[in-house]
Amino acid sequence: YPGLDTFSQHELAKRQMRMFGSVLSFEVHGGKDAARRVMDGIRLVRPAVSFGGPETLICHPATSTHVGMDSDSQKQAGITAGLMRLSVGLEATDDIIADLERALLT
Repeated sequence: YPGLDTFSQHELAKRQMRMFGSVLSFEVHGGKDAARRVMDGIRLVRPAVSFGGPETLICHPATSTHVGMDSDSQKQAGITAGLMRLSVGLEATDDIIADLERALLT
């Protein structure tokens, strides 16, 4: 991650960027049903298929960006039923965490 001092090209990244963003993927236990509960439970974070904005966005690839792939192709690509992708935006960190905690613990 270029925002870490230990990243091999951290100095270059600091010259090229004013702030460091983040996109991460995580797995929820319970597959598609659990992923749907997370998508239904978020309030601040906005559902998206594309990560082009400054706000925090989340997507469920199996039912959005990769929905056109058959299940074998999804599996080969690492797209599981519980996979979520999150693009961290400019909102207050505590607000994002609280929103995700509420959705994940529902």
